[in-house]
Amino acid sequence: MNVKLKCKKNYNKMTTLKVFLIFFGTIVGAGFASGREVYVYFARFGIIGLFLTIFAGFSFFWLGYIFLQLGKKCKVNFLTDFFKLLFGKFSVIFEIIIIFSYVIVLGAMFAGFDSLQKIILNNTTFPIISIVGAVLCVLTVIGGVDKISKLNGVLLPLLLIFLIAIFLSSIFNVDLDNYTNLFVNFNNSIFGAISCCIIFICSNMFLTGFILMKTGKETTNNIDKKASILTGVVLTIITFCASLSIILNPISIQYDMPFVYLAFGVSKLFVILSIIILWLAIFTTSVATMFTISWWLSGYINDKYMSVFLTCILSFLLSRVGFSVIIDVFYPLTGFMDIIFIICAIILYKKLNLVDKMNVQKKYPYPIKRE
Repeated sequence: MNVKLKCKKNYNKMTTLKVFLIFFGTIVGAGFASGREVYVYFARFGIIGLFLTIFAGFSFFWLGYIFLQLGKKCKVNFLTDFFKLLFGKFSVIFEIIIIFSYVIVLGAMFAGFDSLQKIILNNTTFPIISIVGAVLCVLTVIGGVDKISKLNGVLLPLLLIFLIAIFLSSIFNVDLDNYTNLFVNFNNSIFGAISCCIIFICSNMFLTGFILMKTGKETTNNIDKKASILTGVVLTIITFCASLSIILNPISIQYDMPFVYLAFGVSKLFVILSIIILWLAIFTTSVATMFTISWWLSGYINDKYMSVFLTCILSFLLSRVGFSVIIDVFYPLTGFMDIIFIICAIILYKKLNLVDKMNVQKKYPYPIKRE
């Protein structure tokens, strides 16, 4: 009996860790790992932004739990069925917009490989890093959710080591006068800070929501809570420390990748580590996005391999227009969709909860008396 209980506890711990790694790895993409996203959404608002990192962490816990629960409550095998539950008679329109948004994101990630190649080799004539990245993405997605969590398990410790070193360097190697940057020289708009924080939360949950649903079909409520809490806490700490590092080193915001600049203040080894982390961050987001698109496509094409292959080809072709074009032209088209999607998901979750309560009341109309 004790052996069975111990095995069950170990299984729960491993499953919680798996869900956490999937959740965490999808959110920490190239924008976050480069430091640019941290600056745009938090650090540029000084001390207001630091407080909002706590709100963001709580939101990821809450929304993560909701999407994991939706995987159980909706009980759908294909995304098309979920869109019908979510948007009703308008499902076809929103389905097209959402999948197109995912294709844009995946195209941007492949284009991000090109940008990384330019940094490393100063040459993008032949997109070798993009091709290698695309092939590895296909192989990982075909391997399933377990492969994705193992991949994120590599990214997490590297990212933690990297950010801790940058944070400690920022704390101990800056002038005391730089601490005034918490209150001055930054955008003090509370409305702007809250708006940016909400956009950051919604855009990331838009990317990770579907893969959490898929994962949530095989987990328990207890695992969902623990994994969501762990993700929220870790993201809060990382985002807070990363934001403070940039605030204390305002010169870093002049660079496209603030963390790469800050890595020079630690050592050349950390500059190399920053490039490795950037590649992994782009790759993990690419895998999660490709997984979702291919899952949707499998509802129309009854061939897993063909779904993944077509997803890769379409997004790779889109990436050829260039990273800046995708970000400047296509990304704004998806902005409002993120917020609408999250709001509709919360409403659906509340409705399904209400249905569950009504079913319980029908089954047990009177309070159960305990001896």
